[in-house]
Amino acid sequence: MKRLKNFNVCYYSNLIDERLDNFLSSHLNNSFNYLNQDELIDIINTKEIHIVITKYNYELLKKIRILNKQIHIIAYLDELNQTHLIESLELSQIKFIQNLDCLNTFIDSLKECIKNLDSKNSNIVNLKNDFIYDEYNKNLFKDNQIITLTKKGKLFLDFLIKNRTRALSYEEINMEIWNGFMTQDALRSLIKEIRKKTYKEIIKNVSGIGYRIDS
Repeated sequence: MKRLKNFNVCYYSNLIDERLDNFLSSHLNNSFNYLNQDELIDIINTKEIHIVITKYNYELLKKIRILNKQIHIIAYLDELNQTHLIESLELSQIKFIQNLDCLNTFIDSLKECIKNLDSKNSNIVNLKNDFIYDEYNKNLFKDNQIITLTKKGKLFLDFLIKNRTRALSYEEINMEIWNGFMTQDALRSLIKEIRKKTYKEIIKNVSGIGYRIDS
């Protein structure tokens, strides 16, 4: 996580245990902790903060977003529901996390934020026909409603969107989604499922190569 040293992270002291605190301290050149909302707002106003780690509080996150539209937020909550996910579309650049006991989950969340900070991309991807995809939380929306897909459907759509600048080969799709055991019938069935719940052209066939997302 060498790149983490290039970013300033602010985190809620009561949320981070000693193990996570030690991880952040050993990988960050600049970190700031806070104990209440006023301290957090003051830090954001006076320091260049790239990532905030906090408990989910919609009103607080709205204040952060008004102050800084570029900060990426890792928001902890006990139970994630559709209201939270819809609110995250409005606020943008919010990665939900429900298990801070797992260090790998925490590190993966940081890596996602860092990747988008490096590329200056948003996690909110606008597709055609008013479909919206949240890369951080792996959900597809239309008209503020979540489009329900199977587990493999979500994996495949996420893989296509993560690589939206190019076509994915059949071999890449086979290894990533089916771990090397893909059949043509399974692939066709998965594409049919996604198209049925979205629109026909969302997944384009690239002759002789594979598939790409229509973005």
